[in-house]
Amino acid sequence: MHYPVMTERQLAFRWKISLKTLRRWRLDGEGPVWHKLFQHVRYHEADVLEFERQSAQHWTAILGDGERVPRAVTHPPKAEGDPQC
Repeated sequence: MHYPVMTERQLAFRWKISLKTLRRWRLDGEGPVWHKLFQHVRYHEADVLEFERQSAQHWTAILGDGERVPRAVTHPPKAEGDPQC
């Protein structure tokens, strides 16, 4: 039986990010909704797809139609001259 869930490794591979980044996002309350089953973190496929859709809408609104939208981003880009860049 196939359950529509992803492990954290599967999601990190899908988005081409490190496990460390994904774990930091969880600690910071960012990224898609996640669930813990015993000691294992799982992401429902529907939650991941919804997060990707919302991220794409957010970046399309900021960048416009002609520019490339990042795959998965939780923060808007920092302004140039920002000391935290």
